[in-house]
Amino acid sequence: MYETLFFGTFKSKLKEEIEITNNIYQEPVFANYYEAIVKENMNGDLDYYLTSFNENDRVLEIGTGNGRILKPLLKHGVEIYGIEPEEEMLTFLNEEEKSHVYVGGIEDIQQFEHSEKYTYIIIPATSISLFDEQVFSIFLKNAKQLLTSTGKIIFDFLSPECINELHEKISVEKINDQLFMAGNFVKEKQFIYNIYTKTTTGKRKLGYSVKNIYSVEQVSKLCEMFGYTAHVLRSHSGYVMMEVVNDEI
Repeated sequence: MYETLFFGTFKSKLKEEIEITNNIYQEPVFANYYEAIVKENMNGDLDYYLTSFNENDRVLEIGTGNGRILKPLLKHGVEIYGIEPEEEMLTFLNEEEKSHVYVGGIEDIQQFEHSEKYTYIIIPATSISLFDEQVFSIFLKNAKQLLTSTGKIIFDFLSPECINELHEKISVEKINDQLFMAGNFVKEKQFIYNIYTKTTTGKRKLGYSVKNIYSVEQVSKLCEMFGYTAHVLRSHSGYVMMEVVNDEI
């Protein structure tokens, strides 16, 4: 099991019964942790969107989360809509912001009512890693129906080299007097994110999320299969942002 990777590291410390979940963003204690540690401008992605988009753009964001990107873009006058599978994350949005968000996953993208096409579809916060090649390929195929003729897709991810450097490294954070331990563990073409905490009531919780490793070459080949060209917008310290454009214009 994926969660046993964390147990292997802390087996001497974790002797009591632990509540395990693979849906960490729907678990309130982990959703609150995410809200507390997430950086407003991860590797400068928000600055890039704020300087690249304007009031003439119509943007669809995959994985809205706590609104880190959606909130400032709305204030900036950008017409942005979001897709978020975890309703727990919507508690961080006000009612106006919620009205811009569809509740569902990337696989539901065509089922939502899109009144107009989008100039951009974005997948921030390295969320592309949550989708395997099959899901991402279906998304690329479906995206052509939602983008304008000159529309673009922008997403980011951590390079395989960067992920390998994070293998078995553990970080410890204290949020509101509560300790959280988190780490990534590489297993073949995936890496498993584990997060552990002991709540104020003494309950031990372990969450994990299985993510996929992508490379520039891999993404470029996938995009080519569906009539796109992909190129790197930014690359720094293992963080890669790519832009995908339609070849069939």
